[in-house]
Amino acid sequence: MFVTIFIVSIVVVLMFHEFGHFATAKLFGMKCEKFFLGFGPTLWSVQRGETEYGVKAIPAGGFVKIVGMSAYEPVDPADAGRTFHERAAWKRAIVLVAGSATHFIVAVVLLFSALAFVGEPRATTTIDRVTGGSPAAVAGLRPGDEIVAVDGQRVEQFEEAQRIIGARAGKTIPIEIARDGQRQQLSARISLRRPDGEPGGFLGVSPAATNQPLPLGEAFLSTIAGEQSVFNLTWATVQGLGDALSPEGLARWFASIGGPGPRDPNGPVSLVGVGQVVNALGSSGNVFLVFALLAQLNIVLGTLNLLPLPPLDGGHLAILGVEEAVNSVRRLRGKPVPWRLDPAVLTPLALAVILFFSVIVVTALYADITNPVSELLQ
Repeated sequence: MFVTIFIVSIVVVLMFHEFGHFATAKLFGMKCEKFFLGFGPTLWSVQRGETEYGVKAIPAGGFVKIVGMSAYEPVDPADAGRTFHERAAWKRAIVLVAGSATHFIVAVVLLFSALAFVGEPRATTTIDRVTGGSPAAVAGLRPGDEIVAVDGQRVEQFEEAQRIIGARAGKTIPIEIARDGQRQQLSARISLRRPDGEPGGFLGVSPAATNQPLPLGEAFLSTIAGEQSVFNLTWATVQGLGDALSPEGLARWFASIGGPGPRDPNGPVSLVGVGQVVNALGSSGNVFLVFALLAQLNIVLGTLNLLPLPPLDGGHLAILGVEEAVNSVRRLRGKPVPWRLDPAVLTPLALAVILFFSVIVVTALYADITNPVSELLQ
């Protein structure tokens, strides 16, 4: 079920991205000839007014055909005054940015919905699992027991119990619990080390979690200003992409492909891998993290698309900036405008960018099939 939800959500997000371009272009009076999902041969289309809407055979994105996107393409005289390049630079910039902006809008909606209607999982004082052979198992603690007090100190949050236990390494302490509506006091000798070998008190229980939705106002503030806000996630995304696409990150990634060891946890993940994680989280009941992951995916897509590299939207935006800067200087010098950057100059760079990301996508897909990213959750 969650795989189907993921696929549908991706299709919706892709079309919403293109709708961002389409809606802003129409707002500024540009003529949009086509609005399609996918690429390749046309499977279905319908003409509505001046725009053809349809679906193509390869659902790997979508596109909007705006008349005059290139200053060098032939334009029907009847469309004069409605082309992309005839509009003011700021209007063209908005059209170019609008697609990526939709991803951040979707991320805001997803994060707000997760916080306000699903609720972030929070640990309770009720025991969910007891590690076999641990001090908790020896003491007689069972799943379903509620921890009331640790070493004589009442606890209302699991973190409080953890803090007390962590400071009692090697000591035998009383643990008061509620079981079947009755209070009991057990005695546990706290281990000197945690399972990872680090020093510190260890009892051996895992808490049950409950989802606690936030009030609408608090959820909204957390979405835009909290630790899990869109701004913080965007900054983390920029840092993560910078690391993953750096020479060191790429070397680390390609060295891990096909190797006997675990995959690089900070390396690229294909949509197949994201779908695997969504299905694993959803099947385990962690709907909050499903929403959060989809929000993060939209932030990644929006951020990547704004990179100043052709043929990405950010590349077109960079070209627009260069053209406007040059034309400003030409005006000051009394030279004729407008000056346009020849697309043929950028074609090799665009092909290199396409090849680079194709390699990343193919290797990520291979890794997700042979070494599923969802295994990192276990």
